[in-house]
Amino acid sequence: MPHYIGASLILGMVTTLSFAAQQSAPQTLPSPLTLDYALSLADELTPDLQAQQAELAQAQAQQLQVDAATDVEAYLEARARYVDPPRISADQSHNDNRYGLVINKDIYDFGKHSAQVSTVYYELESRRLNFLDARSRRRLLIAQRYYDVLLADLQFNRDDERMSSDYVRFDRLRKRKAVGQSSDVVVFEAEARYQKSRVARYQSQTEQRRTRASLAEALNRPKSLPETLDPPTTQALTRVLPEYEVAVDLALKSNYYILALRSKVSAAEQAVAAARAQDNPVLRGSAEAFKYSRELSSNDEHRIGVTLTVPLYTGSRTDAAIALAQAHLQRSRAQVQQAESDLRQTILQLWLELGNLRAQREEMAVLTKFRELNLDRSRALYEMEVNADLGDAMVLITDAQYQSAQTDYKMLLDWLRLDILTGQYPLSNTVTTHDKP
Repeated sequence: MPHYIGASLILGMVTTLSFAAQQSAPQTLPSPLTLDYALSLADELTPDLQAQQAELAQAQAQQLQVDAATDVEAYLEARARYVDPPRISADQSHNDNRYGLVINKDIYDFGKHSAQVSTVYYELESRRLNFLDARSRRRLLIAQRYYDVLLADLQFNRDDERMSSDYVRFDRLRKRKAVGQSSDVVVFEAEARYQKSRVARYQSQTEQRRTRASLAEALNRPKSLPETLDPPTTQALTRVLPEYEVAVDLALKSNYYILALRSKVSAAEQAVAAARAQDNPVLRGSAEAFKYSRELSSNDEHRIGVTLTVPLYTGSRTDAAIALAQAHLQRSRAQVQQAESDLRQTILQLWLELGNLRAQREEMAVLTKFRELNLDRSRALYEMEVNADLGDAMVLITDAQYQSAQTDYKMLLDWLRLDILTGQYPLSNTVTTHDKP
């Protein structure tokens, strides 16, 4: 019994601390916002985590309920009764009253309660792991939306540079047309190009607002849109990619979702054992202490005894319970197999993608270097008044920066996803349960 109470206290403390941290956390986001700070908000009780925690609390309540089934039952009993005693009775009084204490306790049920305890233990462990999985997925969501904001800013810079360049070209041709050095067709073509890039710039500006709102929602700060964000460190980009088989082995051993499903299988196995044990005998002990208003030979002031109850016939109830438990077990095993298959495919996809992104990152480094040199060349020619299209070079360099960041952030997100899938991402304030029964 004490270890169950300890588990309840742990869950209550975690809930209280999480709620207190949520209440004390500032509701406005710092500027600039860092990825580390954003991820530090991942443990706040958002609606999805509240739902997971409610399921965890429900499983804990079921655990307490099962344990209470074999607790000592003690109660006071009082009886007031009027009787008409027979003539042969030595006591001819009419008040036949009694009061006393009754204590009952199931001593042994030949494995039924043990199977029920194991069932709720594994069910609770499954809910705990699902809670940790939800927290991990929220970290991934926050990181993804953080990168979306950074990319939206870079996309806006590129489109703003392109619109400026197209406007300069259009304005130059319009002035030439005024002195007869350009045609209407050329001017309208340049204006159409400018209007197209202008629309793209407004769309990028809208994307800046949308991604910030999405990030604020993910951070549970819907009224506090982040203004500026610090780009994350890129140390993870130099990590050595493990072999596919090694990553799969880690994931199958440590993935929270897989472990939760396996706990469901263990719970289902114990549920089958509990269903089979429904017809088991039950040994119950009892103790009674009473005071009586009449003195009769059958009125014992103290009684202590044991009772063995052996079911002889329960119809088809036990068979039905076993069949239902076995169906749940079969479904749970199928879910594990499907989840393991999906996990292997996801790990393979991430593993291949990280390899491709590493090569793509090398390509982006060369492209960025080339466009930086091209910008220097265009700037030199512009200063010499040989080339007036410096804006095109600026567009190319901002586009290279956008593509390079897109590759880096995709790679960082894939590494984070791989760490979470393989259980290598550390979580703080882990909710714990009692020892295995």
